[in-house]
Amino acid sequence: MPATDPIAPRTSTVYTPATVPRPLTAVADDGTVSLDERARQYARSLPGPFRYKLKGLTFALPSPYALSLTQWGRFHDGADALAAFQAVLGEPKVREMTAAGFTLGDLAVIVEDWEYRSGVRR
Repeated sequence: MPATDPIAPRTSTVYTPATVPRPLTAVADDGTVSLDERARQYARSLPGPFRYKLKGLTFALPSPYALSLTQWGRFHDGADALAAFQAVLGEPKVREMTAAGFTLGDLAVIVEDWEYRSGVRR
């Protein structure tokens, strides 16, 4: 292309040093990286709560990423779905769900939608 071509890429002889990003985490003298602040920032950025209404009962679930490992494990070990919901929603809300006639299938639908909406499952 001719140098006068208006769409020709410009050439530059000016040296621009690469920008070196500053570390996102603090490193201790022994080389240990502290992730506490990043974990707090991540937790604040999570979507949720996710609100649902089923069988006349309204409830909200936090982001699955905010659950403790124990709570998350209860949802995925399959042993006791009711205990898993109780660990997240609390016993009074689970009693309401039971009184409203929730079924195991209802709980499966809730978990599936919750995981899709939060990005845990695609």
